[in-house]
Amino acid sequence: MPNKLLTQLQGYQVRLDAVTQDDLEMIRQWRNDPSVAQFMLSQESISTEQQQAWFKKISRDFSQQHFVIFYKNEAIGVANIKAYYQGETLDNARVIEPGLYIADNRYRNNILAFAPTLVLNDYCFEVLGVQALLAVVKADNLAALNYNTKLGYQIEKQAELVEIRLNQADYQHHTHGLKALLNRPARS
Repeated sequence: MPNKLLTQLQGYQVRLDAVTQDDLEMIRQWRNDPSVAQFMLSQESISTEQQQAWFKKISRDFSQQHFVIFYKNEAIGVANIKAYYQGETLDNARVIEPGLYIADNRYRNNILAFAPTLVLNDYCFEVLGVQALLAVVKADNLAALNYNTKLGYQIEKQAELVEIRLNQADYQHHTHGLKALLNRPARS
């Protein structure tokens, strides 16, 4: 594994752990849930065999990392990052494409949904040293577009798929208050 890559990220009340073999069936069930699948670029149902093949592929691919998101030690979703340009590893990527979904409906539409993204973005900008994050969102996924705008993303291309870009300066400017809010000690 390249030097800078971490297998666990933590902050803003959440923890992201690298996906393991033991996580695969849970992730497959989440991904096949219609409430999650509707926002995916590919909406086909994923078989156990396809999930195993995917894990085998990503386990030896240093251009991407996949994490299970935990809140209060309970798995609630999945996050990933991929080097945007072919042939780059995450260790030397200039642009990274992040992805994330919250599978647990209790946390989808509240402030906690921002926490794993903040952890992932901090990792990309501060540890991996990327220049920008680039995401692709379905045009009808207004919740994701609104969410990303709050993080500082700017629209690059708009069609059936919307390409959005985030640089570190915009990210820091837009998330200062959000980070402070999520870093507050939890009430007992």
